[in-house]
Amino acid sequence: IMDQHQYLVNEYQLILTLSEQMLRLAKEEKWDELVELEVSYLKAVEATTTLPVSESTSMAIQYEVRKYLRQILDNENMIKTLLQARMNQLTELIGQSSRQQQVNMTYGKIDLRSIAFGDRQ
Repeated sequence: IMDQHQYLVNEYQLILTLSEQMLRLAKEEKWDELVELEVSYLKAVEATTTLPVSESTSMAIQYEVRKYLRQILDNENMIKTLLQARMNQLTELIGQSSRQQQVNMTYGKIDLRSIAFGDRQ
């Protein structure tokens, strides 16, 4: 049982480490690397579901796990905030791009030379 508990603590340490790395990547706007790392993160999270905290888990271990969980959740919230900001940026860029396309399509139909030279042909 002690080994199981130590394994649980180790798993949460791993998840915390991965979430810290993901947060750093989000702050550095390294989105591709963040997505790649998320796969490992999700696998580590999944691994903890096989060893739930139970009544037999000592208070010290429960405290340890809670401490890690709090930090992990804080990191996740910060990552979500950064991702939302990135999504907003992309939405803005897409909006600008489609507006630019609209302008190009509209003005592309007009023969600018005929306007500039007063249609003297």
